[in-house]
Amino acid sequence: MYALRSAAFTAAYLTVFLTSAVLPWFPVPTLAVAAVWLTAQTGYGRRRLDVIMLATAAAVGATLNGASLLMCVVVALIAVLPALLFAVLLQRLLPGYWLGHGDRFRNPRAALARMAVIAPATAAAGAVMETVAGTDHVMLRFVLGTVAVFLAPLAVRATRTQSDRPGRRRFTVVR
Repeated sequence: MYALRSAAFTAAYLTVFLTSAVLPWFPVPTLAVAAVWLTAQTGYGRRRLDVIMLATAAAVGATLNGASLLMCVVVALIAVLPALLFAVLLQRLLPGYWLGHGDRFRNPRAALARMAVIAPATAAAGAVMETVAGTDHVMLRFVLGTVAVFLAPLAVRATRTQSDRPGRRRFTVVR
């Protein structure tokens, strides 16, 4: 299952990477796909392998766009570091939020406030790295990245809690 999931994320990442290279206003930024990838793979405990796969996918996408070896390394860093920041912050500040765990004990407003801090911080890290690398459309990618990274966990969480709800058992006390 892990290999299949990783292959699907790699294909999705390469598709979005190559599409956003042609269409800068593409609504799904590569940052969102990378952040979702690293966050979804957190449960497997193989983060270093996921980081290597993500860096390799970014380097392959840059190579397909005609980048040199040094630029491929820069593109891989731009892809990995903000996504890794998002996955770590989400895991540390909102453990289990991605899967809908701990909702009974968590204030919904506080969770959204933390997400409202995590998303722009991740997008800002990506925008700063893209500015240093000298890429175009940095502000557009910052805005799209912030929105997509904020909405992606909420969408995954909503679909997971909706699919769990009909057959979900309530807490039962046995005396």
